[in-house]
Amino acid sequence: MRSSSARSLSFALLSTLVFAGLLAWSGCSQGQSNNGTSSSDGPPYQVGDALSDSTIALVIESDYGVDTVQVRSFEQQLNYMRQQTPPSQRSSQQTQDMHEQVVRRFVGRHVLEGKARSADITVDSSQIQAQFAQIRSRYQDSTQFREELAKNNVTVDSLRQLIASRLRQQQLQQQMANTAESPSASEIEDYAYENRSISAQHILLRLGDDAPEAAADSVRQVAQVLVDSAEAGDVPFSELARRHSEGPTASEGGSLGSFTRDRMVEPFAEAAYSLSDSGDVYPEPVRTEYGFHVIRLTDSGTAMDTSRARQQMMQERKQEAFDAELETLMEEATVRANPSLVSAGLYDESGRNGAG
Repeated sequence: MRSSSARSLSFALLSTLVFAGLLAWSGCSQGQSNNGTSSSDGPPYQVGDALSDSTIALVIESDYGVDTVQVRSFEQQLNYMRQQTPPSQRSSQQTQDMHEQVVRRFVGRHVLEGKARSADITVDSSQIQAQFAQIRSRYQDSTQFREELAKNNVTVDSLRQLIASRLRQQQLQQQMANTAESPSASEIEDYAYENRSISAQHILLRLGDDAPEAAADSVRQVAQVLVDSAEAGDVPFSELARRHSEGPTASEGGSLGSFTRDRMVEPFAEAAYSLSDSGDVYPEPVRTEYGFHVIRLTDSGTAMDTSRARQQMMQERKQEAFDAELETLMEEATVRANPSLVSAGLYDESGRNGAG
């Protein structure tokens, strides 16, 4: 039965989570690739009619009830995400991706809280008190603490409620994650090898994501000439990097040192890990958000410790299990957004649903 009462995801909620260090949004990796942009084919939630109220960013509705996200709450979370991306790396597509991620996080919180309540998940009062005391201890005295609460329009009771909500969601997340299957011995061995540390050099020719195709073709051709030169070996790769690379490692001959797959953006990692022998050069330029890369493997690495591989693999499987169930829960939610405030690609220019 759909609840007739609406709850408000106000600015107080988000600002409290930020200043108290409780900003641990469950499923924050949902729909995100290694370079921080969205990798989904579309929103998992349904999209309703656009909003026109300038004070409201989102209205989220499901069988769990209705949540209203005020503009200040949305912008607070958006600013938090912006701080994680240097201005030089931002683009119009990344801006839309960030908006999409913020929407997904609010929807995720809505369904998790609703699911936790419907499942009668309870938290011990001593846990709430322990976290409350930890937050309180960060301030010099009770006066400073209450002033910070008041500044964010939060009371002591509402802070306790926020802590309780977060703890309920954490318990639910753990239950959802525990459905993951343990990997087999052969799967662990394969994972240990695939996720080993390797070393490489690269030459970067910078190019923005939104560069015209003609410019991209021109830079690609130059990069291909450098690939051919690197493969021929007439000039040491380090020297080619010093002469031509526009990346920060140019002065070091393009050396990236040792890294694991997850430390690099996906196209780069895929290419580097496909090379098998030290000295191999990837046969074509690799395009990423930074530009075109010429990649040379300098150390093929050794497999990671199997016990560490198993632990890491289980963590990933638990995250995947949680993400899959969260996605299912989100499919039942309907989101209405203000298109003049939320640039998540949900509406066409007329304000109609453009997500489908």
